[in-house]
Amino acid sequence: MKRYFPSFHNNRGVALLIVLLVTALLIALIFEFAYATRVSLRAAVNFRDSQRAYFLARSAVNVFAKYKDLQDNIPQGEWGVVPIVSEGDTELRIRWEDENGKITIADLSSSNEVTKGRLDGLFGFQGVDVAIRDRMIDRIKEKGAFSLLTELHEIMSDEEFDKVKDYLTVYASKQINIYTASEVVLKSAGVSDSTIVSITEDGKNKAYKSLTDYSPSPSANDFMAAQSGTVLKVLAHATVGGYTRQIEAVITRGSTTPRYWRVL
Repeated sequence: MKRYFPSFHNNRGVALLIVLLVTALLIALIFEFAYATRVSLRAAVNFRDSQRAYFLARSAVNVFAKYKDLQDNIPQGEWGVVPIVSEGDTELRIRWEDENGKITIADLSSSNEVTKGRLDGLFGFQGVDVAIRDRMIDRIKEKGAFSLLTELHEIMSDEEFDKVKDYLTVYASKQINIYTASEVVLKSAGVSDSTIVSITEDGKNKAYKSLTDYSPSPSANDFMAAQSGTVLKVLAHATVGGYTRQIEAVITRGSTTPRYWRVL
């Protein structure tokens, strides 16, 4: 007598399992593709904004050099917003300093008593060893004139450099602009306290005068009286979207070719 047993090789339901497995794999691939697409898109947006910010900051230097009205409307040492391009997710800010309002070391030599005297005064006011002035002269004899202010790190400490860097320049002439120079610079250059008070008050009120209007009168050979000099340091800060680029440049008024520039 034959007995029949149920078969355990029934393939029904295998197709459903395969479909579910394939569906799961497709969903995983879709999510991975979507994520990779979002990452690539964000990278492209960041690169676009970075480039826009860079070229905007760079062009701001040329615009500032060319248009005197922009210079007149932004006080020295203060950040000013350029309204023409600052809207939406874009902002352009500019800050400038008059290099003619600083003590130049471009002409420093053992025979230049004017510059040596100014440096002695500055170092004395700022608590820096005046012997550094002689080391500066020795360095110039050995390697030539300073082309960058940061080269002073060769002969002075970081602390000493931080005390004097805002008052020195390697670009301007020996004539100091009395209206953009700080009180420290004017005192270092030998301007009397009473004259500094008058100059400061006139500068705040934009009541610019000639040197001969002050008593005692600063020497025309060593000083100038102007709203700003011819050599300016410009800092351009451009923000596009969530990306910011900064450029520092030294320009000559009226020229679109920077004397020096770097990306910060």
